[in-house]
Amino acid sequence: MKKKRSIFLVVIILFFAMGLVACVKSAATPMPEPGGQQAPADATQEVMANLVEHATQTAVALAGEETTAEATEPPKPTATPEPQEEAEGEEEEQDAEEEEKQEEQESEPATVKEEYPIPDSYTLQPGEFPYCIARRFNIAPGTLLNANNLNRSSVVYPGTTLTIPKNAPGFNEGARSLRQHPTTYTVRGGDTIYSIACLFGDVFPEAIADANDLKGAYTLNVGQAIKIP
Repeated sequence: MKKKRSIFLVVIILFFAMGLVACVKSAATPMPEPGGQQAPADATQEVMANLVEHATQTAVALAGEETTAEATEPPKPTATPEPQEEAEGEEEEQDAEEEEKQEEQESEPATVKEEYPIPDSYTLQPGEFPYCIARRFNIAPGTLLNANNLNRSSVVYPGTTLTIPKNAPGFNEGARSLRQHPTTYTVRGGDTIYSIACLFGDVFPEAIADANDLKGAYTLNVGQAIKIP
């Protein structure tokens, strides 16, 4: 659009200059001045010709500048997708999945929980009592007491052997688990793996011994941290 306007301007200037030249040529020859000197008629034409040439060059220069400006105008940037952002999003998603797997692995117990057989009879150890055994073996307390001719007010001492009934109903007096596990436990004075098992309810003493690699004649020390599977 700018280029067309410049060409149009050149044409107008040329027509204007040509009109002026025609007017000069058609004018009457001036009278000779006193003293016999006459002003040259071609002087005016030369001035007008220079004016026309100057105007033409100016218009052409303007047109050239506009054309150059249009030619050198930088192209508008086009939006293109950035694959780097997509790649970063995939990496973040993979990192999140790896962290989730790691958290799941850390939440698992340190040792595999084994199944321990339920015996036909069991001898109470220090810190154990019939309700503790009922929770551990998942037996209804009333059924265990009846199988051993005991009632809820009976006093039972360590060393007493209890008969463990088979095909008995499950524990039905609250939750078997008294504390959350797997976890760690700090040993206190008088603790044994049997009394600690009773504190957690459904944990076998053998499981505590296996989780802490306790074998033979071992001793629990006060302040010692042990694993509860």
